[in-house]
Amino acid sequence: MTRYNMCLVIICAVLICPLVGVLDTTAEIQDEQEADPPEPLTLEQCIQLAVEESSDMRNAAIDSALQELRIKNARALYYPELFLNGRYLVSDRSNQIFDQRLLGGDQEGSVSIGHNYDAGVTARYTLWDHGQRRANFARAKESLNVTERRNRRIKQNLIFDVTQAYYNVLKTQALVKVDKEVLARSRENRERVEDFVKAGVQIEADIATAQVREANDELNLLNDENELEIAMANLPRIMGLDPGTLITVAEDTTYQLYRENGKVELIEISLQEAIERANENRPEFEEAKARIKQLESDLALAKLGRWPRLNAESSYELSIDDSVDESRNFNDFQNWNITATLNFPIFDGGVTKRRTQEATLTLEQERETAGDLERSIALEVRQAYLSLKRAERALEITDTQVRNAELSLEVTRGRYEQELAILLELLDAQTEFAGALTNQVRAFYDYKIAQAALQRAMGVLG
Repeated sequence: MTRYNMCLVIICAVLICPLVGVLDTTAEIQDEQEADPPEPLTLEQCIQLAVEESSDMRNAAIDSALQELRIKNARALYYPELFLNGRYLVSDRSNQIFDQRLLGGDQEGSVSIGHNYDAGVTARYTLWDHGQRRANFARAKESLNVTERRNRRIKQNLIFDVTQAYYNVLKTQALVKVDKEVLARSRENRERVEDFVKAGVQIEADIATAQVREANDELNLLNDENELEIAMANLPRIMGLDPGTLITVAEDTTYQLYRENGKVELIEISLQEAIERANENRPEFEEAKARIKQLESDLALAKLGRWPRLNAESSYELSIDDSVDESRNFNDFQNWNITATLNFPIFDGGVTKRRTQEATLTLEQERETAGDLERSIALEVRQAYLSLKRAERALEITDTQVRNAELSLEVTRGRYEQELAILLELLDAQTEFAGALTNQVRAFYDYKIAQAALQRAMGVLG
């Protein structure tokens, strides 16, 4: 390579390397721009994602799978058991024992080191157990019923938790929006007061008053922004995701519609109707019934432990050792047998008796719990119903507060611009209006959560 060509290569490298770096940087920026932000999720999408990702729902599915395996195990007790047996024996008496068996035990066999091979198949079956297998199978099926009812309750609780967390995000977002509007007005007031002081219309103390109000409004904004961060982390955690996962919730239009027409969707139902629907739909009632049937099967099993069991066993065995030769018949090395056994428990130290007593007490305890369940659920429905009615009334009150505070603010602002009101009156009117808006936001989403709580109490959520 000539000196001229070498210089040309160096110059090209110097020019191309920065260009490559620029292209890489441009590609990275383009990739970042092409990365779409997370798509806003509706409440229904959050619930569906939670059902798929929640640890509670995954554990519930595992519990169902385990109960189905136990049902298969209980059904397998009706089938015979087969065993393949094998044994290898090395002994100085193996040939002697084998010869004695062939010669009827009257003659002594040779005493030498011998190898013995045994192989066989054994079949075992329970002919009669006084209903123990049937009771065990019934118990396994009721255990599955208990698990399915419990899983339904877990799903309803998960749906409510996601709904509550979702509305908390919307509520804090609305509060942050209100706080920003209030803070913007406070800054405008402070700037206006500063202009008035420069013009000699107002005194320095008015600036301090405006600054205090602005600082308070800024502090409220910081607090609500912090609450929003917590709500945004709590929602994915409940959904079974990492708390750091960024979830964007879909924009809520129901609150804006409420601000425009002052109406919300009401649940038209009486307290007695709500209690009746809870008695029909709550999974806890079905779970309690299945649990009682399961414990009844436990008691039946405990009592059946006192009865005998009739078993049948058949085996085939082939035994070969070093003394095998062609002169002997193959039948000499094989044998089979069929055995029937009847096992009758006579004494077990009182274990069966105490097991029966324990099953009886557990069943009585579950029946008492089931009797109290109806009263507990009725109380839960009553509390949820009253909370919903209180939330409805709170909405009406906050709606009136917002209208009155907004009218008062308009009047006070007009009087202030005409120098008929002092700054403190204007700031007080703005504070009252901001407080009324905040109360309305909280009351609206508290009402939405109260609706979901009543639906869960009635067993119709999800």
